[in-house]
Amino acid sequence: MARFIDFLSLVFTTAIFVGAIVGVVVVVRKLSAAVESTKASLRERGWNVSDSGISVKTTKRLNREDYIDATQRGFIKAMGASSFGSQNNSPNGSPNPNAGGKTPKVGGSSSRSGSISGDSIRRKA
Repeated sequence: MARFIDFLSLVFTTAIFVGAIVGVVVVVRKLSAAVESTKASLRERGWNVSDSGISVKTTKRLNREDYIDATQRGFIKAMGASSFGSQNNSPNGSPNPNAGGKTPKVGGSSSRSGSISGDSIRRKA
């Protein structure tokens, strides 16, 4: 026959498991409510987040000429930032970086520094 302590242990163990399950359910509901409120605030700003990705609402429509101009500007900036397109990359001013018998250092630190900010990404009107 079961004693009183056995019933008390059963009730206590069951309460712990039920409490853990209820706690997980509450946390999941709060997280989904937070995600939905974040999606709603982004939707107000023009960003629509869905299962298939993110879409951004814009007020300006680019025509073909604007698109081509922006693409060309991007290519020109990339060419300007590259080292193979420029003629005077060596420190002594000669077009050949190996002039004077010096070989380029491999794996060393670069003297270039820079950052990408939101201002450089924005389209200038």
